[in-house]
Amino acid sequence: MRLTLISSKYRFLTTLQKTFPLSLGLLTIFVITSSNGFAQKASPPPSTATTASGISLDTAWKVRLYEFAKLNVVHPSWGLAHAERNFHLTMDLAKRQHVEVDEDVLFAASFLHDLGGLKNFAKEGVDHAIRSAEISEAILKSQGFPTAKFPDVREMILSHVYYGPASASPVAALFREADILDFLGAIGIARLFAVTLEAGAETSLRDIVKTLTSFAKTFSTQIQSSAGQELARQRTHELNEFLRQLKSESMEGKAL
Repeated sequence: MRLTLISSKYRFLTTLQKTFPLSLGLLTIFVITSSNGFAQKASPPPSTATTASGISLDTAWKVRLYEFAKLNVVHPSWGLAHAERNFHLTMDLAKRQHVEVDEDVLFAASFLHDLGGLKNFAKEGVDHAIRSAEISEAILKSQGFPTAKFPDVREMILSHVYYGPASASPVAALFREADILDFLGAIGIARLFAVTLEAGAETSLRDIVKTLTSFAKTFSTQIQSSAGQELARQRTHELNEFLRQLKSESMEGKAL
């Protein structure tokens, strides 16, 4: 017998209930597949929990790590929102480049890759990527992360910085590109100007403009994938247009 789960399933259940006067709530519903004819118990609905940007929190450890990140990965430029963008952009680049992604690894690296540069976690004289890798293993273990995957998380974290070499791992290399791309375009502008909001920061608007100008000139050369290069061109154009207009409105940059 073959059944389709459209209107016919309701007729089937109605007939079944009339024949066997049981409450539908007590029935275990089976789906008859049209492809092989075998009965399979219906799978429970997937978790609908997500992060603010829609990343699935489909396991308990992801829920716990996300709660940890909301409390600790706090910064206007390299905080929680940056982590979410890195995840989405890496997934997008991987899809375009036909690269397979372990989403567990990407999720963990996204939310922890800058932790070592943030207050309460930074260590003087230690690069933030190295520090992040140092402290991430214990954090992930406490959250229930599958520890066999941690070497891939460590690789992704250590190699994400724009001033270091790209990883030989295709996914880690794309994660680095995503991190670089987040310095470009409108979002890159917003992030760099947000640095001036940090308590005690001595960065001036002129300093930020110099940094943005440098990024516009050099960052596209750091991108190797064709998908990343396309996005880099778009975002670099946005950045250059902003810098051009800013220069025009600040007396050729003399009144910044």
